[in-house]
Amino acid sequence: MSEEKEIPKYEQKPVDPSFDEGLGMTSTTTWSSQFASLCICRRAAFAALACSSAAVLIGYDMTLIGSIIANTEFVKQFGRFNEADDEWFLPADEQLIWSLVQYVCAMVGAMSSGQISDMAGRRLIFYLLVGCTIIGTIVEMFSTDWKVWTAAKILFGFAMGLMQGIVPAYVAELSPSHVRGFLLSLFQFWIMFGSFLAACVMEGASHVEGSWSWKGPVISQIVLGSICTALFFLLVPESPYYLASKSKLDKARQALLTLRGPELGHNVDDDLATIVATLQNERQGTNGSVSYLDCFKGTNFRRTLLACLPMVMQHFLGYPLCGNYLAYFLTRSGVQNSFLITMISLISAMLAIICAFGLIERVGRRPQYLFGTFAVLPCLLCIGILGFLQNSGPVLKGVASLCIIWSFLWYLSVGAVGWTFVGEISSSSLRPKTTSIAATINSLVNMGWSIAIPYLVNSEHANLGPKAALLFFWPSLLFATLVFFVMPETKGKSFQELDELFERKTSARMF
Repeated sequence: MSEEKEIPKYEQKPVDPSFDEGLGMTSTTTWSSQFASLCICRRAAFAALACSSAAVLIGYDMTLIGSIIANTEFVKQFGRFNEADDEWFLPADEQLIWSLVQYVCAMVGAMSSGQISDMAGRRLIFYLLVGCTIIGTIVEMFSTDWKVWTAAKILFGFAMGLMQGIVPAYVAELSPSHVRGFLLSLFQFWIMFGSFLAACVMEGASHVEGSWSWKGPVISQIVLGSICTALFFLLVPESPYYLASKSKLDKARQALLTLRGPELGHNVDDDLATIVATLQNERQGTNGSVSYLDCFKGTNFRRTLLACLPMVMQHFLGYPLCGNYLAYFLTRSGVQNSFLITMISLISAMLAIICAFGLIERVGRRPQYLFGTFAVLPCLLCIGILGFLQNSGPVLKGVASLCIIWSFLWYLSVGAVGWTFVGEISSSSLRPKTTSIAATINSLVNMGWSIAIPYLVNSEHANLGPKAALLFFWPSLLFATLVFFVMPETKGKSFQELDELFERKTSARMF
């Protein structure tokens, strides 16, 4: 249990629905006004973008490990030689150990992030995750066998957990509520941009002879880590919510001045008073301290479940098959040029997230999320049906095309909005802990599917090929129905407004 200092008393003001949490702005719905608002609060926007840039590192690493195992020089370094077949191979048990270690450490990192950030601040977590990434890169560079490489996966897994556990919460606390959806939706964009960079670097390095064909892409992570750290150091202050929770009101005020000070008509004192009043209201009955158990008490239990729901859904909506393991799935299904299809899918995903960036404050989180949830269902159903047809050029092209369409629809909605819900839905005092629980659930489900996919599509096991999409279709249909009834709208609402709506046990469709 983490002990919090008593927060100085402030008079709690009634919430004006048109008021933006001390920002002195009304929520607007036109695209021009939203982008104008984004330009006005550009300091806060740049700070949020610099903070979420850490996701590039994790997206890069996840794609790197999925591609590097096909590199001939890498296989010679860490694999074994099969004399009967006269070729080098990478044992499946080694790959399984790498995946398990990374996901287990990601769960440890995610659960640790909530406690550490409440004790020592959000900035420390960012430096810690970048530090783990850089040290892990150095370990990979000098690895002599697969066991040393496993040590690097421990560090990368812990960094992934820290990133997922704190970055959405941190961005939510840095962002003005009228552009919060904009900035949270770009969290997934950075992950995809990291994946795109890794795919490009791996393709370029494949033409290099010797061990640098895999060491080059690995060492480039140090450059990315250094850029992220520099941007963060220059642009991102400590969270004003964290500082206020520790009664460091002068520092909280300075953080708000850094984020919003130059804006015309912005009153920092009103903003600070609202933050403190929100924290005071949430701490009533907790004796000034919060723990992970509080995430499962009262109205916070509902908020924790809602934060975890998108993390579970994004996997059951087909991400392991059509996203994370797309190249592997297509290759096993008989599709040629799986790298080209993967690159098209990545570009489509980034374009979709950019479109989602423009839609999220226009149409709202709930409609956008519901659209994507129901829109990917026909794609999964059609992919599964094509699996019953005899493999031929048109059938395989159809599978590849549907995967690309799925990618665009998923990232337009579920991929972009899911992490937005995680950052917004929890109470301010429990946000890091709730986010860390959601990130832990995400890693747990991801680990389960990463183990299952090879068994589902490999010819020596279930050999389902495209038919595996049907295993995602039926759970997706149930989840789509569930989310219609339980997922509320958070667009344009301050954290204080959300607190009141949950305390009144408002129905999700009445938010």
